[in-house]
Amino acid sequence: MPENPLFTVFTPTYNRAHTLDRVFDSLSNQTLRDFEWLVVDDGSTDDTGRLVAEWVKTAAFPIRYFSQSHSGKHMAHNLAAREARGEFFFTLDSDDACVPRALERLASIWKAIPEQKRPLFCGVGGLCVDQNGELVGERFPREPLDADMRERHFLYRVRGEKCVVTRTELVRRFPFPEIKDTTFVPEGTVWLEIAKTHKIRWVNEIFRIYHLDGRKEGSTLTSKKNLQKSAAGRMHYYIWLLNNHLNFFFNSPKPFIAAASMLPVVARLSNKSVRSVLMSLHNRPAKTLVWLTLPIAAVLYAIHRARSATTV
Repeated sequence: MPENPLFTVFTPTYNRAHTLDRVFDSLSNQTLRDFEWLVVDDGSTDDTGRLVAEWVKTAAFPIRYFSQSHSGKHMAHNLAAREARGEFFFTLDSDDACVPRALERLASIWKAIPEQKRPLFCGVGGLCVDQNGELVGERFPREPLDADMRERHFLYRVRGEKCVVTRTELVRRFPFPEIKDTTFVPEGTVWLEIAKTHKIRWVNEIFRIYHLDGRKEGSTLTSKKNLQKSAAGRMHYYIWLLNNHLNFFFNSPKPFIAAASMLPVVARLSNKSVRSVLMSLHNRPAKTLVWLTLPIAAVLYAIHRARSATTV
């Protein structure tokens, strides 16, 4: 059992005892064994703790288990980053799996990057398929594609779930903001910040099995589908995105229009005024975009209120 493995596989989980075996079984089948499995339990009320304790006794790889009060994936991620012993950090959700050669191939792809260029890269990544073997999202326009996360989203417009391993030192250097009153902070807050200085080597290989059926269940780690509960985290992200990356607007306007339209909505749900939100924006184009999309925001807020009233 290595003291400092090549990979830390991090799994955040909340009431997923019924799907967590997917992760365990897929890790048990890995052709590369130089990894640890770090499980962060986000306050589960099911049998998760007992299940992981049984696997600790029998697994052929080290498993470390941590528990926290229900705080969301972003808080679990920060805890795991502090505790990780691996050189690379690989997030594998509690209802997903990875293919048997995933870690072996990801390590090989990293080693193929010339050593003198590796400091420019935060990691390597590839594709996901769903439980039926269908590709999730889009393929990359060429292989390998050396592009940061901003270029992937805004220039190449490659959408959908992807599988990424990241140098652990960078995961620690760029933690999630620990925002109160939310269990959801969009992952772009971290990834797009890292993208300012580091690229990812992307390949069109399948590494992760992304189970779409698990996303439809009611018990989830975050409250991202509940707009009221996720409002504070979303507000932080939208402000950050408009302050930092609006220079990509003409390459890919849709994400920025969506952020500007939703910002007054989540601000209102966070008991913040539109004026205070506008004061948080540091450039005139961002403020102008929010003003121009206020009619859309009003419609979105009305829709949210109507839906909330029907669920009461």
